[in-house]
Amino acid sequence: MKKILFLFIFISMTLATQAQDTHEDHDHSSNNQEQQLEADSISTPELNPNEDADHPEKGELGNHTNEVKAEFDDFPNLHPLVVHFPIVLLLLGAILQLIQLFVLKRNLDWVILLTVGGGFIGAYIAGVYAHPHAHDLTSMAKSVLEQHDKFAEWTIYSSAVAATLKLVSLFLLKRNRIFEIVVFLVLAFSAYSVSEAGHYGAQLVYLEGVGPQGKYLESENHSH
Repeated sequence: MKKILFLFIFISMTLATQAQDTHEDHDHSSNNQEQQLEADSISTPELNPNEDADHPEKGELGNHTNEVKAEFDDFPNLHPLVVHFPIVLLLLGAILQLIQLFVLKRNLDWVILLTVGGGFIGAYIAGVYAHPHAHDLTSMAKSVLEQHDKFAEWTIYSSAVAATLKLVSLFLLKRNRIFEIVVFLVLAFSAYSVSEAGHYGAQLVYLEGVGPQGKYLESENHSH
């Protein structure tokens, strides 16, 4: 009985060892096959002798080289570099003015004045000084541009009024909640108009294709 039991244990261990070896050999073979497939799937790109001719060192605008950070002169217009400031500042000013309705803090009045004043200056520069001049637009692009310019103009006027009203609340009508509500309404309209201008601006760029790589735009040298 002991011999039979010993023989059974020995045979079981032998079979288990063989099964393990077989499994390891199979895994090793599978890994080799996968590595071979990966090596075969990697292809060396063919060098195109005309690649440099297709991608010249300078871009379409003439001055832009293959550097990560472009120079200011490389842009056909500075509008996209300026326009984000009034968007952020006027939206922030409206939120701060809403808070001011409940706290009526004089220090916060100064913060709002600087925020709205900066938003007005940024809107004026983006809408007047750095306004892009487009040409050869489609009828849809022209309609979108008209809407963009309309809301941009409303933004300039409303932010100027809001900054003036904030000066009045600082020096003449101090801590007047009714007057602060009026300031908030003007700022809310300014925030709305700058948001709409940004919407139509994004539509011009991403849907109508106006602006990328200077497309449909005159350079700064020809826009003034």
